[in-house]
Amino acid sequence: MSLVVAKRLVKTYDTGEVKVEAVRGVDFSIEPASLVAFIGPSGSGKSTLLNMIGGLDSPTAGELQVAGQEITHLSRRDAARFRGEHIGFVFQDFNLLPVLTVFENVEYPLQMVQNWTKGRRKNRVQELLAAVGMADQGHKYPSQISGGQKQRVAVARALVTNAELVLADEPTANLDRETACRIIDLMKQMRDEFKTTFVFSTHDPRIVDNVDITFTLEDGSLLKHEQTGGGKHG
Repeated sequence: MSLVVAKRLVKTYDTGEVKVEAVRGVDFSIEPASLVAFIGPSGSGKSTLLNMIGGLDSPTAGELQVAGQEITHLSRRDAARFRGEHIGFVFQDFNLLPVLTVFENVEYPLQMVQNWTKGRRKNRVQELLAAVGMADQGHKYPSQISGGQKQRVAVARALVTNAELVLADEPTANLDRETACRIIDLMKQMRDEFKTTFVFSTHDPRIVDNVDITFTLEDGSLLKHEQTGGGKHG
């Protein structure tokens, strides 16, 4: 069964003076344990689509199923609960909380959405920090680590709740070439190890070269989708 299914999905923003069609009747599906990229110029609808898939924004029309649930009309509270149970997020500016240590940043989603004991949270956080190569950095604060290390922490945080789906909005935009390649390799490794689906919004050809499928957007419409095979196991 597909992890994400969109049918005739529309998002219109009404500014009062003019209506902007950010997404215009798109159809697509995303399979479990895959790497997928939405590509296209700025303003093409990439981030809007990610926000709708993540339950951060509601479609104006159409159907959207994620992890077997129709999420189009969820209340704000139900959408937050759904995100906590199924979805992780990785952002281009990392979005780590500066007053928390690396360990505490990764632990934070567990405290917010799941009633885990302290011991169980500790074991899970240590497991994820080890998986992203940050096991010995848990005591440090975000200001004490590099951009690449911050993004590794962000990946660990996105996966800590056993998310089936991670939405990554321009995750390599603020990273140099070598670091970006390492982060992409890390996400492929996490997909293989945890069977997590990663969906990217990106301009970065390094990501595009490493995903299974690309969806090309322009002016809110889906122009084409291509199976690239770049992210396949092995």
